[in-house]
Amino acid sequence: MSRLSTIRPSNLVLLAAAPFIIYLFATSSKYLRSLIAILGIGNNAGPVFVGFLLIVSVAILGYLCARHARFTNHAPGWLRVSALAALPASIALLVSSFVSPQLLMPFAESVFFHALSENTSTLIDRSSQTWVLYPEVVTQVQTGLQVLLAAYTAVVALSLMSAGLQPPWRGHVLLGLECLTGAVLFYLMFMAHWQFATGVAITFRAAIFAYIFSAILGLIWVGLQSFKPRARTTILYGSISLTLLAISAFFFMQPQVSYVLVGSTEGRIAIVRGTPQAQADIIRFGEFEGAGDQQYRIRSATDPVAALEQIETVDSVSGAFVPVDAHTQGYPVLWQTVFLPDKYRNPALAFAVFGFLLLTLTIGGAQHKLHPLAVGAEFFVDTIRGIPMLVIILYIGLPLAGAVKDATGGGIDMTNMTRGIIAISVGYSAYMAEIFRSGIEAIPKGQLEAGSSLGLSRWQTARLIVLPQALRIVTPPLGNEFIAMIKDTSLLSILSVRDMTQRMREFQAASFLPFAPFNTAAVLYVVLTLGCASFLKWIERRTAKDNR
Repeated sequence: MSRLSTIRPSNLVLLAAAPFIIYLFATSSKYLRSLIAILGIGNNAGPVFVGFLLIVSVAILGYLCARHARFTNHAPGWLRVSALAALPASIALLVSSFVSPQLLMPFAESVFFHALSENTSTLIDRSSQTWVLYPEVVTQVQTGLQVLLAAYTAVVALSLMSAGLQPPWRGHVLLGLECLTGAVLFYLMFMAHWQFATGVAITFRAAIFAYIFSAILGLIWVGLQSFKPRARTTILYGSISLTLLAISAFFFMQPQVSYVLVGSTEGRIAIVRGTPQAQADIIRFGEFEGAGDQQYRIRSATDPVAALEQIETVDSVSGAFVPVDAHTQGYPVLWQTVFLPDKYRNPALAFAVFGFLLLTLTIGGAQHKLHPLAVGAEFFVDTIRGIPMLVIILYIGLPLAGAVKDATGGGIDMTNMTRGIIAISVGYSAYMAEIFRSGIEAIPKGQLEAGSSLGLSRWQTARLIVLPQALRIVTPPLGNEFIAMIKDTSLLSILSVRDMTQRMREFQAASFLPFAPFNTAAVLYVVLTLGCASFLKWIERRTAKDNR
């Protein structure tokens, strides 16, 4: 009974209902198929899960071994036992990779396979219905796994021996080993493909990455809001604003290009690839002079010559929108216009927006005796909190990501998962900033004055005095934000991110089952959120205990 009293009451209700839920999923094929689809359990999931458990267990022991080496004089008993078990476990795993490779290879093959580009990689055999790696590639993967396990065993052994090193190299070596083993564990937990639970992995990873980035952004906004203006702040930022506006004016004053619409509007109009979207829309929606009130269909052409040739060679094309210099065939001119090319127009608009925004912040800060960046951070927090999360996800995930891709010539082409994480991070950073600000303001100002009297800098005061106390104060609301973030990852399904919600929608559309997919997804989300809530409650108790 004493152990039951430590469990949250809401979790007790879930534990009481667990037998009925398990019975439902075990006896109903509809719910069992829904569970498999939403969790993302793929082919050969059992052997893959066994290999994952073995490798991640050794990775955890290896990290604890490196951790123990850094704190060997004050390490608790469980950490010493883990450190002692790390090397035998690593050696056993290395031996098993030679003696019983079937234990580890399913997971290694799965991770390597999904790290490749499935549509373009030459290492994948696509002759059968189920795509697999070529046998010689599997052999190379096995050899690579054995080399990696041997190297990891050497790292663990070095961690045990490095405890006897003397300064100044001891600290650097131990920190490097801890970072190395931590990176291996991080890859297995947050980067490697989980064939046995892909849907859960994507949901958790999206929430955790978004939580970390939003916390960092929140601290940045709070830090900016704490900036104080100095004597030359207004002059400095006003000069920067005017400089940006001057650069914008320079781009706006660049030579314009002249285009003509020739031929007739009876059929499609050929548009040269690279023509500004605004000009193409003017033609498509009939907004040019003499167009009337009708819309026109357009067709893409590689260059002006090809656009004019389409008038003669393609029956459905009757006109073309080309540069004036390219029009030498004598087609009747329907409309002529001049405009600034995108290579000048886009930077001109970007510099104009940033210059005007910074000038506005500078003027506002000067009137209220605030730093312009502090005004900007406050403006961001107030604005983002007023926009629904779904709108932020759609805005960042679709037009903004596309604009970044176009501006960089395809150099930055983010995946849908990355777009979604950035969107949730931006959206929640405003709430994180308010939470951090409330925690920081709860610290008595006398402690800040004491830090200054001790000669601490502004950054040292924040790092050593303010943040450690503020983080303990805001631990409960930060936990609530994480729970909310887990649920809001379901919105990423609008970007086709295949988390649990997207898999639920795909399975429901394929099976036409009315209730089983939705009930299963709801149960899984409840289990996830209650489990995380219990973990966060444990952290709160630990924090409260440390405070005492």
